[in-house]
Amino acid sequence: MELETKQQSDDALVARFRRGDADAFARLYQRHRHGLFGYALSFYRQEAPAADAVQELWLGFLENIESLAGVANVRAYLYRSLRNRVLDEFRRKKREVNALGQTDAITLIRPRDTVASREEAQQLNEALMRLPEEQREVVLLRIYGEMKFADIADVLQTSTKTVESRHRLALEKLREWLQTTNL
Repeated sequence: MELETKQQSDDALVARFRRGDADAFARLYQRHRHGLFGYALSFYRQEAPAADAVQELWLGFLENIESLAGVANVRAYLYRSLRNRVLDEFRRKKREVNALGQTDAITLIRPRDTVASREEAQQLNEALMRLPEEQREVVLLRIYGEMKFADIADVLQTSTKTVESRHRLALEKLREWLQTTNL
């Protein structure tokens, strides 16, 4: 008996879509749209360009669906592709500011996301912005991509041990900073 679509792996959904099942793509899109948007928003800091980047990602995905048969991890592929698109755009525009290192106020976490109140979300955002870029990106991929360390390593093209270390250090810093603000 075939698994319920929502329980199927991303790989199975891609295979079904390649065979002409449009519902499989819709399920895949629904599964990843919020996480991808949140991740794009962490780069752009504005909703419109973040939404555009995610839309371009999905268009590219559809255009290249036949070449995805050999992709081992669809989720990591989507996030790595989004990251590469965003960084390529920043390079094309010759931005002088590092994509994740800007000091402008940003809303990475919204009250409805993972915390209960507006004040908590604001404190968490401020703490996240204090993290070094490499650590912040790992935390954001865990939050928005709900990824395992191996998947994050695949997206960032680094080792799993490096990702684990960055995550551990980030959590230690966040705990310390948030305890001083009584969060």
